[in-house]
Amino acid sequence: MQCPKCLKEQSSATQCDFCGIVFEKYQNRVGEGRIHTPPPGEKSSKGYNVLIGGVIAGVIFIAVLIWFFASSKTRATHLMPWKNSNAPNSENKATTDSGSIRNKLLVSFPPKNVIEEARNATVYIETDWGTSGSGFFIDGNCHLVTNAHVVKVDQDNLDRATQVRDEMKSRIAEENKYLKQQKESPEYYRNTVYRQSVEENEKLHQAHIDKYERVNELLNNVGSGSPGQIKVTLVDGTELPVLSIQLSTKTDLALLTVGGSGSPYIKTYDTKKLVLSQKLYTVGNPQGLRFTVTSGIFSGWQDFNGIKVLQTDAAINPGNSGGPLLSEDGKVIGINSAILSSSQGIGFALPIDYVLEEFAGYINK
Repeated sequence: MQCPKCLKEQSSATQCDFCGIVFEKYQNRVGEGRIHTPPPGEKSSKGYNVLIGGVIAGVIFIAVLIWFFASSKTRATHLMPWKNSNAPNSENKATTDSGSIRNKLLVSFPPKNVIEEARNATVYIETDWGTSGSGFFIDGNCHLVTNAHVVKVDQDNLDRATQVRDEMKSRIAEENKYLKQQKESPEYYRNTVYRQSVEENEKLHQAHIDKYERVNELLNNVGSGSPGQIKVTLVDGTELPVLSIQLSTKTDLALLTVGGSGSPYIKTYDTKKLVLSQKLYTVGNPQGLRFTVTSGIFSGWQDFNGIKVLQTDAAINPGNSGGPLLSEDGKVIGINSAILSSSQGIGFALPIDYVLEEFAGYINK
């Protein structure tokens, strides 16, 4: 007879000469659903789930290589009051264009100070492949600044996830071949217990196929970061379509153009005037907490591989990336970009000068 486990023919009717199982005990355990006959090399369902989870995490974790976590104690401060007549960003006051983004936000979220005014010019950004961050309007023509890693897929992570996806595909093909052999075996038609074991394998095989298809769809959606895969949300919940993306060739910066007209924007600060211990603010969407503010001080200038960055102890967390670092009068000094993983209260921002230099041909003040 043929062993229901290893499928080898032997003379004994009670115990397999090759794998050693006792036929009666094995059939009882299969009938109780305690075991199934696995394809060669099959890992446990739990191990397979861990593998799949690693693939999805690898895709969603895009851009994390330059993003780290830390927290900083927020300091209480007295904010400068907002006045339409002489506020530093008075360009954001109401205009005759009632349908402009600026006017709609002045009605739904009237700012009480210059930091709230900057909040109205800040946006939440999320992508189809799971990354998210912040950004802000840099002019009244709907141009947004953010970090490139918020809207661009990390190629190393994408390549690694693609490799694992391909390995899953090959493994599914092997399972399919083995199942075909099992179903062609005479035991499949004359042995009820054997047939039930094969049917259980078919269910597992289909589950593997379903997971592969979900991962494959996710990878196909990632693409190279096209405008249609990115969503921009205002403080009032309005979603704006992204029309185009410009990526910096030198730094971790991107310029997005969104649909609409008359956007509120944050005026720029002369970084040459920065002094140590100067009060600073961040606006962004840390850990999904939309449009929140933290504060700190200017800690100094640093240089990383020829890129000049601002150092601050203002709390910068996941979701703040791409948001504005502000002076006390509500002007943008830099773009929040990273934090030192081994310490607390050490964050970095790219100075606004890089934006003005690289995207000068697009920005209209």
